[in-house]
Amino acid sequence: MDKQEIIKAFHMMWDKFPEPIMLITKDRQIHAVNKKAASLGLNDQMKCSSIGSPEQHKGCLCNQAADTREAVYKAYEGQFGRAYGFWIPVEGAEEYIIHFGVGSTFEYPM
Repeated sequence: MDKQEIIKAFHMMWDKFPEPIMLITKDRQIHAVNKKAASLGLNDQMKCSSIGSPEQHKGCLCNQAADTREAVYKAYEGQFGRAYGFWIPVEGAEEYIIHFGVGSTFEYPM
């Protein structure tokens, strides 16, 4: 798949997800964002490592996901309590990583 096909597939799968999601590469460049991420000012002209404070990126697992070509995640304290960050390589185009958090910007009802 070429880059434009990957970006199109990303939008088809993730645009309606209630939390921000980014398509990134190991160099932290953002290549696409879903609608929620765009509404928060994120775009493909920035690096995900430039979002927020440097402290927020200390546990970044992007390199691990890129190097092992396996999904990785970690738990952390978000604004609504426990949240989970994910880095998931794209099957067949593992240089791209789907990066998002669950529980980071959306409070899930019981």
